[in-house]
Amino acid sequence: MDFISILATILLFTTVATLAVALAAYAAFKMRERRKPGQKGGAATSTAALEPIFLERYVPDDVEIEAASDAPH
Repeated sequence: MDFISILATILLFTTVATLAVALAAYAAFKMRERRKPGQKGGAATSTAALEPIFLERYVPDDVEIEAASDAPH
């Protein structure tokens, strides 16, 4: 095989592998989305169950809001 056909083969396999990983990630996302957290016993979800576990919500203070509104667009 010459150099161009080798590169074309690598590019083809990389593209197919990327699509396969993307489909697997989408399927895993849909399966995770289907599970509703906190509804194992049939109880209604509380607001505590909907709060983020690992990340903390960022709320800008008034100074940052004013600085953003004064910035030129």
